[in-house]
Amino acid sequence: MKLHPRHYRIRFLLDLSSTILVPQLCLVAALTATGFSYTEIPVFSRFLLHFLVVPLVGWLRICWDEYNNARLAASFNAVSIPRVQGKWPGNLDIAIKLVKSMHEDYLMQFFADLFEEYGSHTLNTRILWGDQIISIDQELVKNLLTGAGPDRFHKGYYWQERFEAFLGNGIFNRDQEEWRAHRQIARPWFARERVSDFNIFEKYTDRTLNIISSLKTEDGTKTRAFDAQDLFARFTLDTASEFLFGQTLNTLMLELPGQGNHAVKMGPKGSAIDDEFGSFAWAFEDVQIKISTRMRIGNIWPLFEFFHDSTEKSNAVVHDFLRPLVDKALDRRNRRHIETDEEDETFLDHLARSTEDRDTVRFQLLNMLLAGRDTTSTLLSFVIYLLCCHPEVTHRLRAEILDHYHNDGRPTLENLKSLKYLRAVLNETLRLFPPVPMNSRLSDSPCAVPCTPLSKAHATNSVFIPSNTTILYNTFLIQRRKDLWGEDAEDFRPERWLSDRIYDADVDGRTGEENLLSKVIRDGDGLERMIQDPFIFLPFHAGPRVCLGQNFALNEASYFLVLLLQRFKSFELAEDSMPEGSSPPLHWRQRKSGRQRYERIWPKSSVTTFVKGGLWVRAVPA
Repeated sequence: MKLHPRHYRIRFLLDLSSTILVPQLCLVAALTATGFSYTEIPVFSRFLLHFLVVPLVGWLRICWDEYNNARLAASFNAVSIPRVQGKWPGNLDIAIKLVKSMHEDYLMQFFADLFEEYGSHTLNTRILWGDQIISIDQELVKNLLTGAGPDRFHKGYYWQERFEAFLGNGIFNRDQEEWRAHRQIARPWFARERVSDFNIFEKYTDRTLNIISSLKTEDGTKTRAFDAQDLFARFTLDTASEFLFGQTLNTLMLELPGQGNHAVKMGPKGSAIDDEFGSFAWAFEDVQIKISTRMRIGNIWPLFEFFHDSTEKSNAVVHDFLRPLVDKALDRRNRRHIETDEEDETFLDHLARSTEDRDTVRFQLLNMLLAGRDTTSTLLSFVIYLLCCHPEVTHRLRAEILDHYHNDGRPTLENLKSLKYLRAVLNETLRLFPPVPMNSRLSDSPCAVPCTPLSKAHATNSVFIPSNTTILYNTFLIQRRKDLWGEDAEDFRPERWLSDRIYDADVDGRTGEENLLSKVIRDGDGLERMIQDPFIFLPFHAGPRVCLGQNFALNEASYFLVLLLQRFKSFELAEDSMPEGSSPPLHWRQRKSGRQRYERIWPKSSVTTFVKGGLWVRAVPA
């Protein structure tokens, strides 16, 4: 019997009874069958037997699983995935190091160190003797997401269980037929003619840029420090809300962190303030952080939330914020008793024609708001961060924009395509800081999955995946692999995405033929690599579940950046304004390799990537 994801407590109790109660019953049955009188056994001996039978049966189960998996792997002509070998039983020390690393280290550093230590791109962590696959093998990911993969690997019950109270039966929290139905409803709304209507982008871009301009200091040379991450989240939320249900949330009209009478404090992700939107943003991010914690704990997470759902309070704030908007829109539509003109129809109208269930509509809208807010705001935040660190890129990008649009021209879908360097900057940012750094799938049945060979010693190029096993594939690390992207894979170099050859003078201190040869090798190499193997670059996922809003996000970000760089010529990090505890730790600089040696912000992730404490910057007006 398959339980509904909301019944996670019952699922946990059933798992617990299988682990503890079943061995006890088996012990009593075994004693009875062999003629022992249970009541005649001394109390202490009985207690000892009941205590020891649990680990004994657990050990027998592990032995059987290992034997059966080895047999199945051989039958599939596949190899077993290398296991991480911890020092404590059940690899508990590995689990503890992982949790500690999440709080202290660079984003995904613990996984990167494991892959380097074992010399493999795919590993089995075997925490608490359970199979959990982690991978940065692009070939394996390709076979998970395309071909027969989507029929054998899904988000799975455990994913749905963790997200149920937040995302409900929305598109990101369902599989198979239910997911297909959601996607079929949503797909028409992201057709080319809708995502290329830039009027909505123009309205909220202008509003956002006016806010930044209002922060100018008295001498007008630059603005006061502001949290760009918070501002971009408001921009994308207001844009997405009007795009989806024709009524903006107007978060840009409220006071910003650090402005007015609101004191800045550290939020679950970035900065936070105490007002209506501040409460919503806090709750929206708090839910994601707590769900992330559930994912790290694994399937036993209900043990820590058995009597109280840790997301309950924040979920209530999020849904109470959205419920009146949804109810008002649906009631207004019901009173009309007429079909809305398709040209004037909102996504909410579109949903209302598909279902009258208000909860379903609200959950579906929340799923879309999550994607519409976090994906684009994450991209914009890291673009500005990287422009702060690379003024030469800012100068070249601005020159391209002014060459096409001067100081006041407005982009269209057609002429945006000619901004090759802008697209290169966006791609390079998405490569280094993908909005969703890690994703997962659950195997339905035992199978072999093609991948790159684990080592020269393995003749086969398939690995065995046991049934009901979680596979975590790490986009963040795939897109930084040096064997896929070159020795400078961790460097921000937009030129790797340019297909035309541009031979700048005196690059890296070289001139003449040496410089020309270097540019021939380096310019466009990333684009060429990606064309040869598309699965080394997956910022918007791939396969049947590729992001529906990909073009919307890229159009929105491109339009915003064009107008931003028309009005502002450069940006600088305001490290003096970062909330306490949000600066990169000093021990990062001691690393011999990796971006953390020179990273100036603290990138972290929950469901999506973010900057801890917010991205505090100052803008220099043109």
